[in-house]
Amino acid sequence: MHNDIKWNHTFLNLNTMNFKPPDVNPDIFDKYKKINRLIIIGNGFDIAHGLKSTFSDFISDYCFNAIHQFLNKKEYIDSLISINTNKSISNLEKYLADLNRKDKLNELIRFSEFSEINFSWKSSFFRAIINEIQNKNWVDIEIQYFDHLKKIKIKKNPNDLIILNREFECIKAQFLTYLNKEMDKNNFSPNSALIDQFKQPIKSIETIPNTLKTDKQPDSYCILNFNYTNIAELYKKALNEENTTYIPIHGQLLGDNISTQGPIFGFGDEMDPEYVNFELYRNDDLFKYIKSFNYLQFSHYRNLMEFIDNDNFQVQIFGHSCGMSDRTLLNAVFEHENCISIKPFYYGVKESNDFEKKSYSISRHFKSKAELRIKVVNKEYCEAMVQPVKKETKLQPDNKINVEYAKIKYI
Repeated sequence: MHNDIKWNHTFLNLNTMNFKPPDVNPDIFDKYKKINRLIIIGNGFDIAHGLKSTFSDFISDYCFNAIHQFLNKKEYIDSLISINTNKSISNLEKYLADLNRKDKLNELIRFSEFSEINFSWKSSFFRAIINEIQNKNWVDIEIQYFDHLKKIKIKKNPNDLIILNREFECIKAQFLTYLNKEMDKNNFSPNSALIDQFKQPIKSIETIPNTLKTDKQPDSYCILNFNYTNIAELYKKALNEENTTYIPIHGQLLGDNISTQGPIFGFGDEMDPEYVNFELYRNDDLFKYIKSFNYLQFSHYRNLMEFIDNDNFQVQIFGHSCGMSDRTLLNAVFEHENCISIKPFYYGVKESNDFEKKSYSISRHFKSKAELRIKVVNKEYCEAMVQPVKKETKLQPDNKINVEYAKIKYI
């Protein structure tokens, strides 16, 4: 029966010598084909737009208001200083007219030395801030706060922590009031040349060696604003890119902490050896102004992590000093495995700028210095940040105004 079955076999005539595999685009194996851009915005960005938002500007305004009220009412008092006199003051009108042109900080110190005035530095923390400005012409109040926090003997003097936090809260409240006042004085708008810097192509020479094969435009953008103001937010719309995220990581100036996060004011360096000791004490007041706990209140930090976890990215830095008060967050960004480039935009001109100083600051956020060297873009490929409000470049500004003080007489 089986022998009656006839098999009809058809064989393909395959010449294996002439067989060619299909063409495959090598880019499908390139994990760096898609790359995003994280734009870090710091206080220098707001300053470049004409906002007087430095802590030194704020302290100068504070001194002016204190002197002004004292001269008018013969008394000024808050939790930081106390000034009063029982004598009448002559030449008041002329002095008040001259006060706008004076170095207010040094004038306040001059008041503290007058025998006719009862002057009291009620806060050693505030006095340290004043000293720092005198010595360096600038101050980081958040760093000063953390330095004082580390010096407190919690077990022996727990009340010192309560006092320090109260003084810090007083300064925070006055700083935010000042910043609101300064914002009301200005009408900000995006600068087209600065937008062009945001949208620059990512060049292969700027990235970790053997990663990006050719220059390309970012696939998406994230503006990470460290400022309390909304100036950086104006650039989100101006970018006119569909895939753009805006994250106010330190909250918003007018935030109510209900629908929007209010300003996060404090310190963020959990890598500091002293921070470990804080966790050994059973005192929650130690963590009141540690930024990480404020990040937990809203989703901004989580949104940032989702952005950098999603794809490879380049960091651009505009006006951020990369100071120690943001060390925990910046370390998470800079040493992330998806970060293949960090491009700081310096302040100054090609011949004289702050690139080297900024590179020192960036290095403090790296545990691996080998990563630092391959991720930070070489100076020769960097450039100055566009200054929307033109001003004279001066890397170490001298805030002292040499004017002849009007004499005040006490009767």
